[in-house]
Amino acid sequence: MPLVLLLDFIFLLLIRFFIKIVITIFGWATNIFFGKLPDKNKVWFYIMMILSFVWIYCLLAKLFPSMFGIFTGYIPEKTFTKVMRHLLYIICVVAIPPGVGALGAMITGVSRQNKTKFAQWLLKGYRYTLVLGCTMAVILVCTPIIRIKRMLKHKSAEGMAMGVAGKGNIYVMDEIIIALSQADIRTVKKIPSKFYSVPVKMINGIMKDLFNYVSDRELYIAGEDISIYLNSSDIMIEGSIQTIEKAKMAIVKSFVENDIYLTESDKSKKIESEILTIYKNWKIGLRNADKTLELLRNLTNSSFDGGMTYEEWALLSVQINEVQNKVLSKKTNYEEI
Repeated sequence: MPLVLLLDFIFLLLIRFFIKIVITIFGWATNIFFGKLPDKNKVWFYIMMILSFVWIYCLLAKLFPSMFGIFTGYIPEKTFTKVMRHLLYIICVVAIPPGVGALGAMITGVSRQNKTKFAQWLLKGYRYTLVLGCTMAVILVCTPIIRIKRMLKHKSAEGMAMGVAGKGNIYVMDEIIIALSQADIRTVKKIPSKFYSVPVKMINGIMKDLFNYVSDRELYIAGEDISIYLNSSDIMIEGSIQTIEKAKMAIVKSFVENDIYLTESDKSKKIESEILTIYKNWKIGLRNADKTLELLRNLTNSSFDGGMTYEEWALLSVQINEVQNKVLSKKTNYEEI
């Protein structure tokens, strides 16, 4: 009896350790492959991914017990877990796909009162479960490899909010390349390795259904000490810490001239839009320098009163300062002439 309890305890520790590893890898994978997802739905999407992976595991454990039944071999014959194992397999295989479909319906706003659409989502759950489960398996392989390569090359990675969706990846990449060139960071567009592109391509159709999200990963931005990958609502920058910070600053300064948002909250996006409008009106001659500077001061005094993160406040401050410098520089040159 003590041996049985000891084996049970070891088994539970192994399961707990395995779950921690999966959760850690999945956290890394989110930044690498998906970027920032909507806060209100991302937890449900993560649950969809995990349930799908469990479903795939259950199928494989039945089909190839010698390969995938490693943990089950440690379960003593007469325990409750052993008796219920086959029943749990059946429940998982039958119930998980409709559950995944129901979560997809919830994310997209389809209620159970709409019986036709909800039933369609339950059926979609079988395809979603297969695709998400396989994607999760690939992610569990690709993500550690990417992390190890970073460690060996002494590189870091950081995300940066950016409204990529609806702008076109090529357009956004070209704008980033121009911004980086102004900071003497030379980059070009290249085809990414399969480790970065395959998981994204596997899941793109589902991401489009759930979040209207497309990140084809056909190309990425590459330089001597920097790599930039586009997601739907942010970008991932890889490189040395110094190069990453230099690149982020270059993008913030340069993007005051286009309509690609670098902030996330509605209030911050509104301020970004106002900065762009003020800058464009000055550039085409609708406002003189003094009036433009006055509008920028008023914007700073009236809008920076909360409702945003410190990072957004700092970013908007840099953008306003950049516009002020452009206006003052032009005004000084004009007065000297």
